[in-house]
Amino acid sequence: MLDVVPQLPGQSAAAALRETVEVAQAADDLGYRRFWVAEQHGVRGAGGASPAVVAAVLAARTDRIRMGSGCVLLTNHRSLVVAEQFAALAAAYPGRIDLGVGKAPAVSPSTAAALGLTDKDSFPERLDELCRFLRDGLPGRAPVGDVRLALAGLPPPVFLMTDNPSGAQVAAVRGLPLFLAHHTAATGTLASVSAYRDSFETTGPTGKPYVGVTVGVVAADTEEEAVARLAEYVRVKSRLKTAANRATPTELMELLEPSVTSREQNKAERLLDEPGYVIGTRAGVAAGLASVAASTGADEVMLVPLAFDGLVRSAILRTAAAGLTRAIRSVPRHAPHFVATA
Repeated sequence: MLDVVPQLPGQSAAAALRETVEVAQAADDLGYRRFWVAEQHGVRGAGGASPAVVAAVLAARTDRIRMGSGCVLLTNHRSLVVAEQFAALAAAYPGRIDLGVGKAPAVSPSTAAALGLTDKDSFPERLDELCRFLRDGLPGRAPVGDVRLALAGLPPPVFLMTDNPSGAQVAAVRGLPLFLAHHTAATGTLASVSAYRDSFETTGPTGKPYVGVTVGVVAADTEEEAVARLAEYVRVKSRLKTAANRATPTELMELLEPSVTSREQNKAERLLDEPGYVIGTRAGVAAGLASVAASTGADEVMLVPLAFDGLVRSAILRTAAAGLTRAIRSVPRHAPHFVATA
C-alpha cells in the first residue's frame, strides 16, 4: 500500500498518525507485502513529509509487513543523511525495510525555499552517491572518500519510483527495481516499462528487471457503495486543492461541510474509466488488478486506497484482500501470478 498519512483540517497530527498506524496494522494482518509512505511537502491533506520517521513508527507497531518510502524525494536531501536514516531502520528491523527514492516534483516557490532545493538535474548523481554509501558502508568495505556510513549493516533494497520513461531508464542502467506511478500517469506506463526492460543492466543488485505499478483502489460490497466512496474522496481532495492558500483550518472545515455536488459526482464517475483506477466490488477489484498486471507486465501491484478516513482505507484493503484470496483459489496452478501490495 502507498499512503500519504492523510490529515484533514481540524484533525490533530496524533490522530492522523494513529489512523495510519491502524491501517498499517490491518495491512499486516491481511498479509499484504509492503506499506510505503510518500514524501509530500506543502500539500493539504497529506501529512507524510518524513517517510523515514513514519516508517519507524509503523514498523514498531507491526510484525511482518515491509515498511518503506514511496518515495524519499532525493533531490530534497543529502544522500548521506538518507542512507544513514535507512541503514538505521534496516538495522532495527532486519528484512523489513525498503528505500524507495524519486525526483522531487515542482513545488511552490516558498516550499522550495524552505526545503533549500538545489538543481533537480542532480538526481542521477545523488542516486549513485546514495547507492555507494549503502554498498560501501558495509563492514570490510572501503568508505566513500573518507566517509563511513553510521550503523552500517545489511543495506535496505533501493527502488526507484517514477512516472516517465526517462526515470525508468535511470533505474534500468543501474539494475534497480522500478515502481511506476500508474495511478497518476497511466498513459506513460507502457512506454516506461518498455524503456526499463530494454535498457536493464543485469549486473545490478536484482539481476533481472522488476516492475511494480501503483493503482488507485476503492473496494466495497456493492458497486454503488464503491462509487459513493470514490465521490467522497474526490469531494475532499478537490476542495482542499482549490482552497485559498491562506485559508484557515476553520475556513477549510467549512469548505468541506457541504455534501458531494453533481460536478464532483461526475468527476468521480469519469475516473471509473481511467486505467490507473480500479473501483468496484471485491470480485471486480480482483479482476481489475489482474487486468492491470497483465496489461502492464507488472510483477507487483501496489494499492493506493482512495480515502482520507483510516477506517475506510482499512475497509478497502480488507475487501480487496477477500476478492484476491477468492480469485487466487480459483486460478489454475499453471497460470501466471502477480503480487498485490498494500
